[in-house]
Amino acid sequence: MAYKPNYATGDLIDVNVWQELVNRAIYIFANATARDNGTTGITSPTEGQFCYLLDTGSGSGGLQYYNGSAWANTSLTADITGVSAGAGLTGGGTSGDVSLAVDINSESSVTPATGDEIIIADVSASNAIKKTTLNDLPVSNATQTALDAITAGTTAIRTDIAVTVADNGSGSQNEYYLEGAQDQVINVVTGFKYRFDQSDASNAGHPLKLSVTQDGTHASGSEYTDNVTTNGTAGQAGAYTQLEVKADTPERLYIYCPNHSGMGGNTQLTAGGLSVDGGNVRGALTLDSTLTVKGDSDYQDKEITKFVAKDYSEDIATTSDSGTSFTSNTLTLDVQDGNVFEITLNDNVTTWTISNLVAGKATTITVILKQDGTGSRLMNATQINSTTFKTVGAGGLTLTTDASAIDIVTVVFDGTNYYVFSQLKMS
Repeated sequence: MAYKPNYATGDLIDVNVWQELVNRAIYIFANATARDNGTTGITSPTEGQFCYLLDTGSGSGGLQYYNGSAWANTSLTADITGVSAGAGLTGGGTSGDVSLAVDINSESSVTPATGDEIIIADVSASNAIKKTTLNDLPVSNATQTALDAITAGTTAIRTDIAVTVADNGSGSQNEYYLEGAQDQVINVVTGFKYRFDQSDASNAGHPLKLSVTQDGTHASGSEYTDNVTTNGTAGQAGAYTQLEVKADTPERLYIYCPNHSGMGGNTQLTAGGLSVDGGNVRGALTLDSTLTVKGDSDYQDKEITKFVAKDYSEDIATTSDSGTSFTSNTLTLDVQDGNVFEITLNDNVTTWTISNLVAGKATTITVILKQDGTGSRLMNATQINSTTFKTVGAGGLTLTTDASAIDIVTVVFDGTNYYVFSQLKMS
C-alpha cells in the first residue's frame, strides 16, 4: 500500500487499505498461544507486523515482529530492572534516572606493572576512547629535556654556572666571573655535571677551557678534555663548556681562556677535596677562612697536622661516666670519657687499667686523685694494663694519705710504655 499521510472527511477506504491498517496495529496477547489462535489470534501474519505479548516467561514476552517466516523478539523484550555499581564505581539504582561515578578512593594502592593498561581519550580523533600500557605512555618534552641532561646509566645531575667576563678592577685585566664572583674554589662531586654557561654577550672571544695547570696553555699547560663537552660560540645563546666529574677526574682543575692569559684568576675546581657521604667528610679539606663546628667532632683516630689550639677546654671524666670506675680496688680510666680524670679514693688501688688507648700512638692523661674523708688510701698498683709503669728513680707512686688530700698524677703513654709523674699534696 502506498503511504498516504492525510485523509480527508469523506475519503473512501477500500478493503485492502483497511487490511493494511489492521496489519500495522500492535495487538496485545497474553502469550504466544493466544497470538497464534486460529480464531482470535493472528492467523496469517505479514512481514513487518508487530505484536506485544504479556507473558514474560522463557524469554517469549515483550515486543515482537514478524520477519517473514517467524515471530522474533525485538531489543525491547525485557526492561532493565536495576543498575549496580561495580568495582571502582558508585551510584546505580532500580528506578528513575540512574548515574554511575568513578570512586578511585575505594580501590587499594598497588605498584603498577609496565604492562598494566589505562583508558585514554584521543583528542585528535573526536575523543575516541583508546587504551595503552604504562610502558607505552609518551614522555613530555620537559621530562625528556631533563632526561637528556642525565648521563645514560648513571645518576649524574647537572649544575649550571653562569659565566660573565668583566674587568677585575685593575682597569686592564678581564677575568671570568662565575655567578658574579671571581677567584672561587668550587668543590665538585663525582657523578655530577657542571655546565659553565657562556651565553652572556660578555663572553664573546673568551671560550672557557679547563686545565690541570693554572692559566692553562699560557703557563705551558694543556687543555683538559676528558669528559668535557662544548657547545656553540662563547657570547651567543646556547654556548657552554660542560665537565662531568668521574672517579678519575684530576683533584684540581683551573679555568682559562685560550685567547687571553690571566682570565681564570685563582678560580679552581677541586674534584677530590670535599665530598659528603652519610655525614662523613672524606678526602682533603682546605679552608681559607674560619671553620665553625657546632657539635662534636670524631676524627676516628686520624692525624691532625700543623694543628694550633686556642681557647679550648677538656672534659673532666669521673666515676659517673660510662667507662670510668673505681670499684673493688680496681681503677679503670676510659679515654673515650676524656683525658682528664677526677677520682675520689675510698679504698686502696691494687689494679689500674686504662682502656681505649691506641697502640703505637702517644697519649697523655691527667688524673686528679682525692682521698676521701677517711684518707690513708694507698696506690698499691705497680702496673697499668698489666705493664709495669715507670716512675722517677723507679721509686713507685706514693700518694698523700691525709684525709681529703689531693694529688695530681700524669701518665704518658708512648704507645708501649707508661710513664707516671706525680705532684703531691696539692693545697
